[in-house]
Amino acid sequence: MMVFYIGSFIMSMEVEVEDRFEKFTFLINKIYRDIQKLKLITLKKYGLKGSHMMCLYHLGQVQDGVNFKELCEICDEDKGLISRNLSYLKDKGLVDYDVSDTKKYKTKLRLSDKGIQVFNEIQEITSNVCNKVYLDKDDESLDLFYKDLEDISIKIDDYLNGEQNK
Repeated sequence: MMVFYIGSFIMSMEVEVEDRFEKFTFLINKIYRDIQKLKLITLKKYGLKGSHMMCLYHLGQVQDGVNFKELCEICDEDKGLISRNLSYLKDKGLVDYDVSDTKKYKTKLRLSDKGIQVFNEIQEITSNVCNKVYLDKDDESLDLFYKDLEDISIKIDDYLNGEQNK
């Protein structure tokens, strides 16, 4: 029997093959909730929410900007959510795009100077957190961990897509 200590919560679980999925989903959900809390704490001082960060992050990763459709694909989110987020980010002065363009969804979206500043500040905070979290992990271990996590994600997607086609 293994015992997992997660914050003040203690979880005992026999690690059997059939229990791995439950352990995996429990830990992924716990990490996800903690990341959401971290996002809220970090973004609150900028008046932003987690969904805004997705757009801000991906726009901060590109130099030449992206159009609306590309941003939806990169963020893997629906058009309605991305549209609302872009409108909010533009109102906050964090994103620039030409709203007078008749082809609104084809215009290039970019971070404004203020958006770049906020993006860089958030990246610094994120980097500091990651350095603390990854302190005892070498690059090789992290690379393997992320590769395994990506493989699991792909296999779950493949399974779901295969099941939907039946």
